[in-house]
Amino acid sequence: MALPRITAICFAGALSLSCAAASAQAGLAEVNQNTITVLSGEAQWFSETVAMGKSVAYQQGMRVLPMQGDGCIDSAADVMQLTQVDMAVLSADCVAYARAQGLLPNAEKKLAYVTRLKALPILIVTTRDISNVTALAGKRIATGPANSATFASGEFLLGGLDLPFVRVPQSGAAAFELLQQGKADAVLLQGTSALPPQLDAKLYHVLGLIAPRALAATYAPAMVDASVLNGLAGKDKSIETVSTSLVLAVYNWPKQSAKAQKIKQFTEIYFGNRALGDSASELSVTVPGWQRHDISERALEALTITPDDIQQGDGP
Repeated sequence: MALPRITAICFAGALSLSCAAASAQAGLAEVNQNTITVLSGEAQWFSETVAMGKSVAYQQGMRVLPMQGDGCIDSAADVMQLTQVDMAVLSADCVAYARAQGLLPNAEKKLAYVTRLKALPILIVTTRDISNVTALAGKRIATGPANSATFASGEFLLGGLDLPFVRVPQSGAAAFELLQQGKADAVLLQGTSALPPQLDAKLYHVLGLIAPRALAATYAPAMVDASVLNGLAGKDKSIETVSTSLVLAVYNWPKQSAKAQKIKQFTEIYFGNRALGDSASELSVTVPGWQRHDISERALEALTITPDDIQQGDGP
C-alpha cells in the first residue's frame, strides 16, 4: 500500500535529517581523532608546545591544542589520569623526583616518552661572595613553588648533595627580584631563557654543579657557554653543570586504542618533519629512567636519517 503523500514527505525528511546527523557525528569524530591536546608543564615551556603544534598543523588534518598546566608534577599526574590530555611537556628529573616521593604510582609503567625535545641545564645564580655550591648550606634559595620543575630539581640535586637550605617558593622574575633585594641568596633555574639580561655581573655569577653519584642516571654533565650566560660566567668562560631532559610524555595507551592511533598519527608527522630540521639528532636520544613509547620506537625505525638528510651546521 502506498504511503499517503504527507507521510511520505515526513518520512523522507526524517531520513534526510538522520543522515545529516550521522554525517555531522562522523565529522566530529574525525575532528576529535585528528586533534591532539598537549599540556605544558611549566609556563616557560609553552612556546615549545606552540611551536610543536605549528610544525604539524593541518598535515593529514592534524591539529595541536596547547594547554597550560599547573606545574610539572601535577601535569605529569594529569597526563596519566585525564583522558582530555593526550601529551605533556615535562622535565625528566621532575618526574623522577615525583616517583621517588611516591607521588606518581606506577609511573614507570604508565608513563612513556615520545621524544626528547632538548637538554635543560640546571643553573644556580648567586652573589659573588658565594664561590661554590657547598657555601650555599643554610642559605635562602629560590627553587620555585612546591609543584614546579625547579623545586623538584632543587630537592633532588641539593638533597642528593646533603646540602641543607631554606626554600624560597618563587621563580622567574620574582625570584631574581628577591635576589637583588637581598631576600634570597640564590636562584635555581632550568635552562638559560629565564636569565635576566640586566643582572649586574659584578655582583652575581653562575655556579658550577656536579650531580651526586646516586643521581648519575638522572642528570648528565653539561657545559654552558659563556655567550648565553649574560656575562655571569666571566669573560670567555664556560660553566660545567648538569642537565636534565625536556621530554614529550604520553600515557602508555594499549596499541589498538583510539588514543594510541591518534598519538601514532601525530608522531609519524612530527618525526618526519623534525628528521630534516635542526633538532634531528634529538629524535633518537635515550632518556635515562624512562621507557620510550612503542609508537616512537616504530616511527624511528621507519626513518632513515643520513648525513645528507641533516642540514649543514646541525648537531651529529
